[in-house]
Amino acid sequence: MKGFCVAAVFLTGAVLGGLDAFADPPPIRSLRLIGASPDAHDPAPTAFVIDARLKPGDGEFQSTLEGWFAAIAAPTGSGEVTGTCVEKRCALTVDLDGSKLALTGDFADASGSVPARFVLKDDQDKPVQNGAATLSPLPGAVPGLGALAAPDAIDEADFDDLLMWAHETVSAGSAPSDPIPSSYQHEALAAWQQEKGRLATGLIFAADLDQLRAERAAATTRAGWTPLGDAAHGWSGGYPAALLPKVDPAGAEQRYASADGKARLVVSVDPPMSSDAFDAFVETATADRPGRDHVNTTRVNSDMEFRFEEHGVVTVAAYHNREGGLARLVLTYPAARSDTFEPFEVILQRQFKVGDDLKR
Repeated sequence: MKGFCVAAVFLTGAVLGGLDAFADPPPIRSLRLIGASPDAHDPAPTAFVIDARLKPGDGEFQSTLEGWFAAIAAPTGSGEVTGTCVEKRCALTVDLDGSKLALTGDFADASGSVPARFVLKDDQDKPVQNGAATLSPLPGAVPGLGALAAPDAIDEADFDDLLMWAHETVSAGSAPSDPIPSSYQHEALAAWQQEKGRLATGLIFAADLDQLRAERAAATTRAGWTPLGDAAHGWSGGYPAALLPKVDPAGAEQRYASADGKARLVVSVDPPMSSDAFDAFVETATADRPGRDHVNTTRVNSDMEFRFEEHGVVTVAAYHNREGGLARLVLTYPAARSDTFEPFEVILQRQFKVGDDLKR
């Protein structure tokens, strides 16, 4: 019996050791720091905030760091943060406009003020400044600017939607799907902040999200934004009914027009195309030809968005080719009415969402 107990202990230890090998990796955690570099001078920032995330790295004690950096006092500057940490020791870099800032220090688990060092390099990668800095956990609101939104307050897709309705530039290509906003979105937010007369940090403040959401609600109401689509058929969208009040059903097509009939929107799910046929269609549809100007085309695999102006008419389109059909959205309007319709071009394209389960 005694021998059995010893064997059981050894077996238990082996099982527990095996379970440890399959333990979940450390969770992603937020790292929000406020910093100062009193030795710095223009263009190096003297006061700044880092809003980043620590993610498990390749090694047992290693983690990667990514997020956003912004100066909160003159000289201003902001940019994407990338870096690595080994235990509490971290090294990060920030791409500023025409220069690169590096920060090193033991700040991965900072509970109070910790010393750090900064190096600023020019566009030729030559060091032009270096000196001491301090970093501390951000205790609450950013002084003079307000409280940051919670780390999980908004994802990339919803942030894109807010920025579109604010008529800020959003990235082209694949639909946004990350749980956190991209650096491109931080840059667009900085432009919006500047337009509002605020410090253009690109940091996501709670008050900014509240205002952007309120502005989106007001804008959708003014436009008479009306949902389109059929979840059972794998697609969704919307359109500004206040600008396109005339509904003209035509078989499989859904047609909408302005009161004078000069602006038109057509939405349809057509028969699917083979990959080669879609390639040929894209090549023909986007080909240069006399009289066609302001051409803008984005294609990612079986998805395409494009815009052009021809003979005084603007055409804005989105196509999504799937096994079950070809989803098509085409807006045409007189170029003379760009002030009215251009703000809705990207919104119409990006709100036209098509899944792999698309069917006619």
